[in-house]
Amino acid sequence: MPDIAMGVLSRNGTVLLARRSSERKVHPDRWSLPGGHIEEGEDAETAMCRELMEEIGVTPELWQFAGRFGSGGPPEASVTFHVYHVDKWHGRPRLIGDEHTELRWFTAAAIEKEAELALPQLTEMLANLAMREPGTPA
Repeated sequence: MPDIAMGVLSRNGTVLLARRSSERKVHPDRWSLPGGHIEEGEDAETAMCRELMEEIGVTPELWQFAGRFGSGGPPEASVTFHVYHVDKWHGRPRLIGDEHTELRWFTAAAIEKEAELALPQLTEMLANLAMREPGTPA
């Protein structure tokens, strides 16, 4: 079963989401978090840091584990997602490569109303993180 590590950047009551490219096989044109597959020999935190650098050009400096959930479906197609809330990072988020077509900061209300999330399991988690004050434990 594959494992995916994802990072949630937050600032001023918003969280950063990335729109998946229309060319993606899974969840094209949906909003998601930057992240990707955990490679052999890597832990979830290391993978999250690597993926954020590769996909949006930021280096996480301070983060907390936010949660873990499964994709559901048949066991052979199931994926486990490891989500980290990134409180502090170095660099300015920008699109790198062709995995995503847009980056946007969303408030909790916007996540619930307009963000077509690739993973509906993220809705409540992201809304809660968007409303947190910086430095508040998850």
